[in-house]
Amino acid sequence: MIADPLSALSSLAAALRRIWRERRANVMMFTAFALIPLTFATGMGVDYSRAMSLQSKVASVADAASLAAVTQPMMQKPILTACDVARRTFVAQATGLAGLHLDPLIASQFTITITDTYASLPPATLTCPTIGLTGLDVGPIPLSRVARIDFRGTSDNSFAGVLGLATLTIKGSATAKTVNAPFIDIHLALDTSQSMGLAATDADALKLWNATLARNGRGCQFGCHARDPNEKYSMEDIARMPDVNAKLRVDVLRDATTDMIDTAVQSQGTNTSYQFALYRIGKNAGRYAIGVDQYAPLTTDLASVRRQVQSLSLSANDGSVGFGDTDLPGTTNFVLPYIKATSAAYDDGTTQVRARKFFFIVTDGVTDTEGWCTYGHCTSPMNPATCDAYKQKGITVGVVYTTYLPTKADPTNPRNPALRDEYIKLIQPIATQIAPALQACASPGYFFEASDGPGIHAAMQKLFAQATKTPTLTR
Repeated sequence: MIADPLSALSSLAAALRRIWRERRANVMMFTAFALIPLTFATGMGVDYSRAMSLQSKVASVADAASLAAVTQPMMQKPILTACDVARRTFVAQATGLAGLHLDPLIASQFTITITDTYASLPPATLTCPTIGLTGLDVGPIPLSRVARIDFRGTSDNSFAGVLGLATLTIKGSATAKTVNAPFIDIHLALDTSQSMGLAATDADALKLWNATLARNGRGCQFGCHARDPNEKYSMEDIARMPDVNAKLRVDVLRDATTDMIDTAVQSQGTNTSYQFALYRIGKNAGRYAIGVDQYAPLTTDLASVRRQVQSLSLSANDGSVGFGDTDLPGTTNFVLPYIKATSAAYDDGTTQVRARKFFFIVTDGVTDTEGWCTYGHCTSPMNPATCDAYKQKGITVGVVYTTYLPTKADPTNPRNPALRDEYIKLIQPIATQIAPALQACASPGYFFEASDGPGIHAAMQKLFAQATKTPTLTR
């Protein structure tokens, strides 16, 4: 029997209304139950936020403690003193931080690790003891120090404690490093001989050629450094004239050395870690005079050395077409007594008295000797054996070779490959021997060759950078 359709629809509507009333009750019930975990989730969020804030504060304290171990005054103290200062700093600043549970005397919660490097000793790494720091002021002074602090503690919870989670873990680390500028003595021997009067570039060579032709009646760029009695100007006089303004190799040398001294001043800051002495290769008071003199004694007054460098010009010429201008054997013999070296192990750079010792030569590497090769003038490459006495005393020898470039016979014609007769006779026969001889003179890693202004400047900076590195000694 088929039911009345209207009655069926009415029954269906009543059933839907009952279901809707029951669903609204369920929603309210589910919402009530959901409020409980939502409340705890919000509370745990607050706990977590508080823990992260506390972790940041402890990390800042750890930063301060690690920095305390590597301050400049502390770098003059041995490693155990640094341990003690770092721990005291942390305890003083961490004490009283609300909600923090961290015991700096428990190794699993707080550790300080310090690594010191020395000039003549192996590196030392120490996990600092928690108690019993004795003999704090006894021990070697480091050249560099890295202090690392690791912490692990807990932060109190407010809401999560109801659920049995009373704390949250906080942890982190901080690292600080300082490298002491080692005490170094640099003895600079700069070649200002007449061959450093060569033009710095091909463009400068062309300027010199044209200017000397116009003023003295002969175009010159090589072998005419000394003024002829019949000439009004020397080549250097002409190069300096405002309308010529030709840059010579000695100009490049002077500028590069000045910049190196500026770098030294900036890198040592208010300290007086660096001392410089200046020697000039090319003194020529007479035919048999020693070809070098002391231009500035060893001093911490780098500004005075800089002024002396700025005053450098080509050495005087004795009229013998450059005879005796570059006396490299005489230079090595002359400078050595001025360097008060003991040994590489003793001169480790930790104090001014024990400064590391360096002898830097900047030269074109051609030694002038007496003879009748060309106009009573002979040349030879440097004898590297003359540098051995330096190395035996632990003195580092650095060399910047300002490449002796071929000199063109006619700089007005770039396509003409012909070279000057003086270059062909004096330099060409030994050209391939110059760099190897200078490199053999230099200590390993301290030889640089440069052929132009930017290259010479870069070489001088590299030479200084090598000298100021924390040394690694091999035995």
